[in-house]
Amino acid sequence: MADYNRGGRGGGGRGGRGGGGGGGRGGQGGGAGGGAGGGQGGGQRGGHGGGGGGQVGRGGGQQGWTSEESHRSTPASQSRPASSAPAPVAAPKQPKAPKQELPPPPPFELDESIVMLERVRPLRPSVGTRGKKVKLFANSFPMTIPDADFYHYDVEIKALDSKNAKATPVPVNRRIFDSWQKAHASKESKVAIYDGRKNLYVPKKLPIPEDGDELVVLLKEENDREQRFNFKVRLVAIVNMEKLHRYIINKGENEIPRDSMSVLDLLLASRPNALFTAVNKSTGNSFYKPYNPQFNIANGLNLRQGWKQSIKATYKEVLLNLDVACTAFYRAGPLLDVVAAFFNRGRIQDINPRQLAPGTVEFQRLSKFLANLNVTITYRDTGRTKYKIRGLSKQTPDRAMVVKEDKSKMTVSQYFMKEFGRKIQYEFLPLVMCGNEGQILLPMEYLLVKDGQRHLGKLSDVQTADVIKIAAVPPPERQSRIMEGRKSLHESSSDPLMKAWGVTVQPTMKAIEGRVLATPVLTGSQNVTPQNGAYDLMKQGQCKFFRPAKLDFWAVAVFGETRTMPFDAVAEFMTRLFSECKSRGMFISERNFKDVIVAQQRKTIEDTLKDANDAAIAATRKVAPPGTPMPQCAQMIFCIFEKGGFIYDEIKFFAETKLNYMTQCFMSKHLPPRGPKPGVTTNLALKVNAKLGGVNMMVDPAKQLNILGKPVPTMIMGADVTHPPAGAQGGVSIASLVASMDAKFAEYRAAIRVQGPRLEIIGDLKGMAKEHLTQFKIRAKGRLPERLIFFRDGVSEGQFGEVALQEVQNLKLALREEGAGNCKITFLVVNKRHSHRFFAQDSREADRKGNLMAGTVIDSGITHPFEFDFFLNSHQGLQGTSRAAHYHVLYDENQFTADDLQEVTYRMCYLFARASRSVGVVPAVYYAHLVAYRARCYRPGGVGGSSEIVGSSSSGGIDSAAIDEFEDVTEEMRKTMFFT
Repeated sequence: MADYNRGGRGGGGRGGRGGGGGGGRGGQGGGAGGGAGGGQGGGQRGGHGGGGGGQVGRGGGQQGWTSEESHRSTPASQSRPASSAPAPVAAPKQPKAPKQELPPPPPFELDESIVMLERVRPLRPSVGTRGKKVKLFANSFPMTIPDADFYHYDVEIKALDSKNAKATPVPVNRRIFDSWQKAHASKESKVAIYDGRKNLYVPKKLPIPEDGDELVVLLKEENDREQRFNFKVRLVAIVNMEKLHRYIINKGENEIPRDSMSVLDLLLASRPNALFTAVNKSTGNSFYKPYNPQFNIANGLNLRQGWKQSIKATYKEVLLNLDVACTAFYRAGPLLDVVAAFFNRGRIQDINPRQLAPGTVEFQRLSKFLANLNVTITYRDTGRTKYKIRGLSKQTPDRAMVVKEDKSKMTVSQYFMKEFGRKIQYEFLPLVMCGNEGQILLPMEYLLVKDGQRHLGKLSDVQTADVIKIAAVPPPERQSRIMEGRKSLHESSSDPLMKAWGVTVQPTMKAIEGRVLATPVLTGSQNVTPQNGAYDLMKQGQCKFFRPAKLDFWAVAVFGETRTMPFDAVAEFMTRLFSECKSRGMFISERNFKDVIVAQQRKTIEDTLKDANDAAIAATRKVAPPGTPMPQCAQMIFCIFEKGGFIYDEIKFFAETKLNYMTQCFMSKHLPPRGPKPGVTTNLALKVNAKLGGVNMMVDPAKQLNILGKPVPTMIMGADVTHPPAGAQGGVSIASLVASMDAKFAEYRAAIRVQGPRLEIIGDLKGMAKEHLTQFKIRAKGRLPERLIFFRDGVSEGQFGEVALQEVQNLKLALREEGAGNCKITFLVVNKRHSHRFFAQDSREADRKGNLMAGTVIDSGITHPFEFDFFLNSHQGLQGTSRAAHYHVLYDENQFTADDLQEVTYRMCYLFARASRSVGVVPAVYYAHLVAYRARCYRPGGVGGSSEIVGSSSSGGIDSAAIDEFEDVTEEMRKTMFFT
């Protein structure tokens, strides 16, 4: 049964419906060997475009395959190396087609078989029964909610003394609401809750006229001037809480009553909002004690600890989900101290003035870091004292000029001395731009940063590492902090607001039941049974890879100073790595290290890679019999450098999009005598074998398929979309789709598209899926999948209907066009960015760190009231408290049982090629994430050079300039697991 996915070798075209024998990039024509998809215009790059412009596509291409029978003909215990395919040959680059205007995409027409998908998702077939039962606590607290009507009022606030029609800020609105509440003085208004914008709720109807109520409120501004506001409320809706009760018992309500949830969210946030620093998020509310321990982290930030909460509707219960939270804030105090800390300096005097020269990277980073920061001036205490920073000026105080009313001019430094008697000491520092248009220029040394300002930008790698060290706490400590949060935020017995609404929060965590699934037996050259999710290959000394690869043509490229990466240390490390590879059954051709280690020596990264490739071929020619044909490309170039970032990005950019070189990177800290640490060479061997076409370990494929029912050709797909960082204007999003090519679910291929920023739906999923179906058909000698399990990452609950509706439709279209219209689809969304945590009630049923055992599944108690979802803790927690992955089935033609889907998902988590342990999310999703992130290297500058990937578009539309910068990986690279 396991040999249905076998195929021969063949050639293929690059690009989509391109003219000519090899296929072009973009274009319309036909031609033998062209890609199988086809964009309609030259503005589209690559194959399988399918009407949506501005996307990096991939051409068709065929995958070489050695049949499983040929591998199985030799017993695994003999560890006979897999014969290596001929080394890849560099594919010539085709010139880009001229840009053309693309016709509008065709209207989206729904397949009749999925028109109900958005409204009716698969019901839970039953709860699972397999595995050992365990008693757990969830970090959720049961709530009691009355079957009552609550009243929703619209709030309208107008500034009467201002011509500015802009909406008033939330803090001002809350002050106005407080004044209205005091003036109204009714028992109904005293327990009103307000979101600071347009919505006000009360448990009993307000005693006001039917057409609403108005009040003029006076507020004092910071300059002691009074401003008048008109506060108007009017009844707009009645919130029937009975609908929520019907929903959680599945009695006639298919959609969660959003109005009921909004009331509860706001009610449960009211008391914490008054006591703590609040951060509102779409996933709930976060609260931080001002006096909580604050931890300074790199680059001018500090980390505050608190709690985050959200309301969850589950089977027969509404729960308050509560978890600990850590968020980065700007450090409060003198702006000079914040700037010094941004550069990791103790004093402002320690900063090199050259770093702040306009046009430098440091200047741009600091300007972005300070943007939107609220500051207070210290050079005077009258008039306006509060400002918002817009960025840094390119001028310094000793050069920027002030034009006075009498037309006379003086520098900012002179002006401050004359008007305020203040000397500007640090004239090398750029001025700060404030005001709506940045027209107000202020010196840094007279500004104070207001406390409690959250940092919204993306954290650096160093900052992220600092956060992990502080935030990763073991389960018992996390559970204790959550209980502290319950007491601090929701002491219902003494809260008159909660009493007035009739809502209570139970003091104890929700008790639930989980099950620990059986650990699968893995197979290499011998069987291995993991222990709590891990199988230590170093202790499995005789266990070789299931299918070890062969490495004949290789070289080493050293990027950086050879004095810190000496030849002898590099040679010793490679000797240890190759020894590990050989112990796992791989065949490595011996070479003289002096012939294959190449130093950069002031050359570009691209030229250094070419030199390493030439060295690999020349070293092979030395030992090969005369007349032996030589490949154009090495099978692998090992790249070593001191630090990653830009160098890593450039290596991957040139190697994978220009030169067709497979690379394996590692850092010099692993070199002797300091390294390598235990496990480093083992982990590298896993990656090297997978990149060269080997298979490290496997789970019995026959049993794997039998779990799913009838053993038919099955494809696993994983998809992800990554977006520009928060706060970035424009840019692009990158969609990735990986698909399994074998019956073992061990070998995957990748497809990439670039699309408009923050577009979650994969625009060309049909074209990407068709690429994978074409490759599958070649590998399986003409057969196509009859079962497709699609794991989708990165989709929030609010997007479930829209994403599943369109993406299932596009999958069906792809299958139909490739001749697999009868293939049955199961579509799941996978989410690890949730706030659910689980704790064993009995420490004997947890691992040694207190986390859940690998294989623990939860499908009752805190899951959806009636839809098909489950939590799976598939891995062993290494640091902090484990987070189980949440799987939610949105479409299921295969009609899986809960047991079957949970078990096969868990078993696949042991097949991640980069690790000798199970991973926390199904590998198809993990690979899709790796591919999407890797694709950010595929432009000049890479991730490190411009991590924002920002262009000119800011509205979600396609930024053609940013998209055009991206390159696609070579055709031969697409036939490998280059992303492992």
